Amino acid sequence: MSEKNILAVQDAFKRFSEGDLPGFLDLCADDIEWDHRGPDSPLDKLYKGKEGVMEFLGTLSTTQEVLEFEPREYFSDGDRVVALGHFHFKVIETGRDWASDFAMVYTLKDGLISHWRGIFDMTAESVAYQH
Repeated sequence: MSEKNILAVQDAFKRFSEGDLPGFLDLCADDIEWDHRGPDSPLDKLYKGKEGVMEFLGTLSTTQEVLEFEPREYFSDGDRVVALGHFHFKVIETGRDWASDFAMVYTLKDGLISHWRGIFDMTAESVAYQH
């Protein structure tokens, strides 16, 4: 099951990177929780359901430009997958860029992503939004 879950997360990254948001949402459970709580930014909240994930992705795509997004390693234990990598974004309104290594923790249920939590330098993201 662990390898299957890693493949599901890798598929989610692929679909996200290719801009296939409907395909990405197909990999999410209806009751998914997408947890981006941290320092103040337009993304700072717990999103619930596929509608919440669509809200998160909509806000992300209208406020930040992806400059680099590179998952590098995957680890799994049961229904949890951790992806380690690096990303680099630019906040559109301020023109400030920010970058961080990340750990993204996914919980899968019946082959679908039911929970996501990103662990990265959220302070750098918040500062990039400040005028």
